[in-house]
Amino acid sequence: MGGHLTCGRHAGSSWSALLIQGGRITRGETVSLPQTTGAYGLGPGEGEALWFNGALGLVKASAVQTDGRFAAVEFLAPKGFLSPLHIHRTEDEFFVVLSGEVRVKHGETVIEAVAGSLVYGPRNVAHAFRVDSAEARLLLFFGPAGVERFFREAGKPARSGGLPPADEQFIDREALMQIGNRYGQEYVGPPLPPKD
Repeated sequence: MGGHLTCGRHAGSSWSALLIQGGRITRGETVSLPQTTGAYGLGPGEGEALWFNGALGLVKASAVQTDGRFAAVEFLAPKGFLSPLHIHRTEDEFFVVLSGEVRVKHGETVIEAVAGSLVYGPRNVAHAFRVDSAEARLLLFFGPAGVERFFREAGKPARSGGLPPADEQFIDREALMQIGNRYGQEYVGPPLPPKD
């Protein structure tokens, strides 16, 4: 029997965060992504909203929704948003560039990714990325799930559905790397430099 899925109309397990669903922003201690074992969907701009290192992250799917198979996190990121060269020891990663321009270093190869590009980064291979356009929107998939916990711990609940204010304070790079290490990330080099 077929069914119809309406994005953004679920309830489930809770944690403290900002959740954007159906164009509504919900705040507080009982905000949640749906807990599901079947079909699941969120619409554009929906998800658990986190501010992470100067960007807005929307956790679109976590271990709870996918039975641990994968996680999906969408980022709205300003120019210069980046990750240092690092290795995921426990998950593979897909980068999908939805808008803007992003350079992705994978091993010794640097890929200039534009809207519509997909870059695959298998676990145990060093990679880094940097947003080169004024703004970019990225959809990152990780399999298996679990890395979304890193973004929750290293980020903070967003107070709006946009980029954080320019003066918003975030944890320093050393603390970020320590948290990453707890989630199977090994930092092995500097970030990509700015484009000339």
